[in-house]
Amino acid sequence: NTEGVGIRSMTRILGFSKRTLIRRILYLASQVKRPFCQEFNQVYEVDELWTFVGKNEPSHFSWIIYAINRKTHQIMNVSFGSRSKENLRKVIDSIKILSPKKIITDKFQVYPKLVYPVTHSTLRYSNNHIERGNLTLRTHLKRLFRRTICFSRSQKMLEACVLLYFEHKNWRLKVS
Repeated sequence: NTEGVGIRSMTRILGFSKRTLIRRILYLASQVKRPFCQEFNQVYEVDELWTFVGKNEPSHFSWIIYAINRKTHQIMNVSFGSRSKENLRKVIDSIKILSPKKIITDKFQVYPKLVYPVTHSTLRYSNNHIERGNLTLRTHLKRLFRRTICFSRSQKMLEACVLLYFEHKNWRLKVS
């Protein structure tokens, strides 16, 4: 939902119970088909975005790791969970299959080993597109705000809402 309406507000508007609405959201998210990409020899940007689930404490942080095609702004892949090498690898490996020209990331120390042997760039301002995408996500999905009373109470709902948002946007982020 890009209107910033919470679950309780949607139950009042739609006339469903909270449990029914959550069940439908989870069902719709399970039906989301990730895009099939055949964009070879492109430049991709990878970044991670943190939020929290349950409590705003470091032990409850959850990361959304995703990659976009720099030219088309298509979201190539997304992974949820901790900021671990395994979750980063899921996204990076899905891009490496496409024989990328270059992968652009921030300076997180894990990336060089994961991106190798592909050309890797960490230059300042080179990942502006995906950073703008992070701001768009935070603006459109209240549960991703960092200083608010809105948050996800479960990891499943966070993933479901982000996947439904990406599906709604046809797996493209408007970053300009």
